[in-house]
Amino acid sequence: MDVLMLESESGAADAAIRNLEDGGHRVFRCHEPGAAAFPCRALAGEGPCPLADPGIDVAVTFRAHPDPQPSAREDGVACALRARVPLVVAGNDILNPYDEWAAEVVPDDDVVGACERVLDAPSGDHSEVATDALGEALQRRAGSTGDADALVWRDHRRLRVSLEGAEGLDDSVRGIVAADVAAALRAFDPVIPKIDIAFS
Repeated sequence: MDVLMLESESGAADAAIRNLEDGGHRVFRCHEPGAAAFPCRALAGEGPCPLADPGIDVAVTFRAHPDPQPSAREDGVACALRARVPLVVAGNDILNPYDEWAAEVVPDDDVVGACERVLDAPSGDHSEVATDALGEALQRRAGSTGDADALVWRDHRRLRVSLEGAEGLDDSVRGIVAADVAAALRAFDPVIPKIDIAFS
């Protein structure tokens, strides 16, 4: 698992980084340790943005103290959310400004577990987009939505999509429906290189 680690202040996430790396996960940062909060490493020419290369499965921001405002060192949270990367908020969750955006909010000793749970679970936003697209495609192509439902799992290499409620369609219509769902997901999450769709 590739994790983007952010922190409200320098050094706050050190223990969480060690735990992730000890678990075999790769950790990437927007700011090198001891560097200023601006610019980020990519803007400073110190390497590629982790969201682009290698790509990120889960973003974590570790909050050291209660604060209703994001800190300057958490600037990568907005970038991750725009890239459709799920967010885990760890550490002090009092006055957490990311509450409505977070896939999980956890204490500091559960960062590894939270990242693994988020990656293993279907993505709610992606699944909603795929379900809406599936319903529209079935209505347009087959005249009925039935009990259309879609679940989507995301990592930075691909989307895995499971479509339900398309029983009885011939293969040509299934192909068109799958293409419609893939187009909706591609518009929603354009950075993912591969989309695998299966009917269940």
